[in-house]
Amino acid sequence: MNKRRLWLLGICVVFALAAAIQPGYALTGSQNSSDVVEAVVSDIADYQHDVSVMFTNVGYGDATLVQIDGNSYLIDTGSKASVPQLLGALAMCGVEKLEAVFLTHTHSDHIGGMEALASQYAIGTLYSAEISEDKKNGENKIDLLAAELSLNHVKLMAGDTINLSADAFFDVLGPVVYNSEDDNDNSLVLRLGANGRSFLFTGDMQFAEEGTLLAAGVDLQADVLKVGNHGNPDATSQMFAAAVSPKIAVISTSTVEDADSANERVTSLFDGARVLVTEGFTRGALLRVSASGEIKISSPQPPSPNADIEIVEIDKNAQTITLINNGTEMDISGYMIFSQRG
Repeated sequence: MNKRRLWLLGICVVFALAAAIQPGYALTGSQNSSDVVEAVVSDIADYQHDVSVMFTNVGYGDATLVQIDGNSYLIDTGSKASVPQLLGALAMCGVEKLEAVFLTHTHSDHIGGMEALASQYAIGTLYSAEISEDKKNGENKIDLLAAELSLNHVKLMAGDTINLSADAFFDVLGPVVYNSEDDNDNSLVLRLGANGRSFLFTGDMQFAEEGTLLAAGVDLQADVLKVGNHGNPDATSQMFAAAVSPKIAVISTSTVEDADSANERVTSLFDGARVLVTEGFTRGALLRVSASGEIKISSPQPPSPNADIEIVEIDKNAQTITLINNGTEMDISGYMIFSQRG
């Protein structure tokens, strides 16, 4: 299929991480830690891009921030309940606007944070899959969100490419076949190429969609894999894992919320690779790709305030909140108060 070229324009200034990176140790086997620093050494040619990918800890959900040369792109938004974690991670990474948001499918643990996100950030384009599950009345949740939030909405098909620069891009690999039984298997599948490295983002793709991609002969190889469906046992077949053969596999989940996620059968498929589970990272697992293609993994930590701040009064009529600080002096600019209701 010929590729449609979709150019994203715009520049946003991204400041350096405000949080300190904690020292760590080399990973062994498939265990992960919230204070790990690890490097994957490459022997590829030098490139010119500043590339980072933050797999944010949003509990049982997905939200991945891609930053290239000061521009920010978000793949999924987590759930409504995880909005504070999402916004905290974006603030830590210096995000001021989002060039694009990609919603992989209609499930709430992937699109639930979209409304709150749009209230905080200017968003250039909302992308979703052309192949997507509609509700019984024929309406689509992502279409409704785009209309409600007045966002430019572009639908993607397998074979499309979104060019970020001359040699940094998202290729759209799937979905290729509509699945009427489970929208997980209509997940938008993206491969990021930058600085000679590749990242495969699979949403909640399960065995069925994996099979359609393999049958279509899609090249799935990637250096980093965002494991499908939170590492649950109904996704990531042995054949699919072998086709990707990642050096790093990332599972976005909370095993407290879903004990079957980050499943042992799934993690065992990546023997020899680094397996990272987002619940083990305070804000998320940050992967930086150097100009030479070296991938460094770190866990940015939020500052530890010595203040003791509490809410002493909420006036719903006046829409005011009164805070008191019982601890040491603290600058709270950049912090936010988030209400999950009302």
